[in-house]
Amino acid sequence: MLNPIDASMPVTAYRQRPIPEEPPTAAEATDKAIAKYELDVKNGASPSDLADDRVAIEKAVEVEVQLQILQLPGREKTQREPTVAQLVDQFGKAIMDRHADDPAATRELVQGAIDDYKTTATQWAPEDRGKVDAYIKGAMDRHPGNIQAAFEELRDLRWTPGHFYDTNLAIGADYLRARWETEKSNNIVGGIMVDVYLDKKQNNQIPQNGPGPVSPYSELQKEYMHKGVEDQWNTLNWFEKSFLSDNSVTISGLARAAFENDVS
Repeated sequence: MLNPIDASMPVTAYRQRPIPEEPPTAAEATDKAIAKYELDVKNGASPSDLADDRVAIEKAVEVEVQLQILQLPGREKTQREPTVAQLVDQFGKAIMDRHADDPAATRELVQGAIDDYKTTATQWAPEDRGKVDAYIKGAMDRHPGNIQAAFEELRDLRWTPGHFYDTNLAIGADYLRARWETEKSNNIVGGIMVDVYLDKKQNNQIPQNGPGPVSPYSELQKEYMHKGVEDQWNTLNWFEKSFLSDNSVTISGLARAAFENDVS
């Protein structure tokens, strides 16, 4: 049997829902990790605890610098400097400056974390079909029926410093570029332009044609670019294919210069 409700009993009530604390910013997380390390050193913490503190500092420094670079806007086609390595140094210096009076051991630790991330940030990401497909699908979903706009979205993203070494973005953009070239002419022109582009890239003959570095040649890139030609051609009906297969269309398409290498 339930006890009767006593209306006189105090009831806890909130006038509004409690507001959760804001998560720390990347800079605050770095400063907190450094402060904990210094405190543990002062209190004579165990070597294993200090090792954990060092790992936390390294991760926090990497995240802070990475987020700073990812927030940078895209660049113009001919803009070259600063490089990603220079950006890492620049944002890392800001961390060092915040801790100018810290013990030398901490500064050495922070500088080491900056140097390690600089190496990571200037290496090409591992190839991942899932990521390539996600870039392509996302761009095409946002620009249904407009291959040029989908390609230009990924190209512009490639021109942001935070994506200079994104191998999978480069491949996704190259796929859409191959589709766009095929759409402008036909599969013969598209296939020839892809082959010329890939042959030059394989022989290190592609000039830097954007603010970021030229992506490395790979068999996966070759596969996706030829798939781009095939996929775009297969969107057409027999009449469209017949019209675009005319020699005059092929000749005029080939008269346009080989790949402009907007993506490289």
